[in-house]
Amino acid sequence: MTPLFPKAIIFLCPAFILAVSSCKKEYITEQIITQAPPETTKYRFERFGFKASDNIEFLNDSIDLDITGNTITGRIPYYTSITSLAPFFETNGATAAVNSAVQQSGVSKQDFSREVIYKLSGDNGIAQEYTVKLFNFTGLPVIRINTENNQPVTSKENYVNAKIVVDGAGLYDNINSDITIKGRGNTTWSLPKKPYKFKFAGKESLFGLPKDKEWLLLANYTDKTQLRNKLAFQLGQLSDLDWTPHSIFVELFLNEEYVGTYQVCESIKTADQRVNVTDDGYVLEVDQESRLDPGDVFFKTARMLVNIKEPDLEKDDAKYNFIKEYLTEAENTLFGNDFTDPENGYAKYLDVNSFVDWYLINEIARNNDAVFYSSCYMNLAPGGKLKMGPLWDFDIAFGNINYNGNSTPEGLWVNRSQWMKRLFLDPAFKEKVTERFGYFKSKKNEILDFINRQSSTLKWSVIENNNKWGTLYNYTWPNYEIWGSYDNEVIYLKNWISQRIDWLDKAFNEQ
Repeated sequence: MTPLFPKAIIFLCPAFILAVSSCKKEYITEQIITQAPPETTKYRFERFGFKASDNIEFLNDSIDLDITGNTITGRIPYYTSITSLAPFFETNGATAAVNSAVQQSGVSKQDFSREVIYKLSGDNGIAQEYTVKLFNFTGLPVIRINTENNQPVTSKENYVNAKIVVDGAGLYDNINSDITIKGRGNTTWSLPKKPYKFKFAGKESLFGLPKDKEWLLLANYTDKTQLRNKLAFQLGQLSDLDWTPHSIFVELFLNEEYVGTYQVCESIKTADQRVNVTDDGYVLEVDQESRLDPGDVFFKTARMLVNIKEPDLEKDDAKYNFIKEYLTEAENTLFGNDFTDPENGYAKYLDVNSFVDWYLINEIARNNDAVFYSSCYMNLAPGGKLKMGPLWDFDIAFGNINYNGNSTPEGLWVNRSQWMKRLFLDPAFKEKVTERFGYFKSKKNEILDFINRQSSTLKWSVIENNNKWGTLYNYTWPNYEIWGSYDNEVIYLKNWISQRIDWLDKAFNEQ
């Protein structure tokens, strides 16, 4: 039998074969696409914060944190406990864990007084780690002092019993201890924001500093930058002076009332880790009789009053007579005919290098009181020579003063004190000053960078301190200029120092 349409079949077969072949290719291609592994996802937090409703005991309002890269940061604008907070968060399909423990949004609690690392992971994504940094109040450590029966601290002479709680802000150890506290300072005690001194029963370390019983709280009320004392201490630590106080900024609550940003500072006293002149050595302060406290033991030379800060002694006892005779003899030699003699002149009694560094730091700061008026400390160790230092009291230095012409970065000031004026009559001393100034000049950029870093640390603190005291934009004695914003005050300080160093460089090299 003859097949139907045999020619057509033969004619169509190649096309049919092509069609089938084409279809097969498309089918195979489709199969390859569907079997490829899915693209991986980069897991991320879409949102991270704290709802007041989830943390009703500790938060007044809900707070959203900022997510930048793999860092999450934010601030609670008041002081509270952040050791057990439940954050809310949203992710793009990831599971969040802390130390391998899965976290539930709004439920799982963490201690945010330190950085917390969250890990996001899932089945089809790249695991990501996020670091959460939560700042409590201003981010500075917080000190809370509550006096017995909430007594006000009104005396510089009488201590009151109190308890101190130190929150190290995740940076330092926390402390809970008994203390006693009283007021301190001279002019600063008369200002609205008071400075204080407190004592532990035994030696304690604060903020990683060497243990001691005595600590100070500097108020820095007159200094709108709050940086001048800290800056002077930094210069001291760059110098060859034996010891300069260390300090750290904190927020202070006194009897549950916020009283501002303070500078916790080591006090000037004889100790191995402070002024190390042994128990038989001396710490002295050149001062004015009108500024002395009741019970101070002092003596006068022909040109100054010297307050014996340590040791405790009685007037006219053997130790008193020794130090009085030593300074009197040193002064008489300094003003004698052969005062420049390297063996029998003033160098026999004075540690010249300490006088040079102390002078330069105070002259760079144009420190008003450093003309042997007040807060000019000296020390003497057994068998040693009289040394200048430690440095102290710079809140109205660095151009923050409206009298004696000390607002200007031009002109010499500290060399007009009687002792310094006499020392500058010795060409060898003058040469040492000029040579040593080159070292401090070389630190100019380091000094300016230090100011930047410290002012950044205080960026939230200055807001709260100003809310309390209203010092920005307003005159506080003895401001020379009022620059308004905190940033402007810091710029003024940096410009003043830069101009001061440049002027001194010319002045010393032209002598």
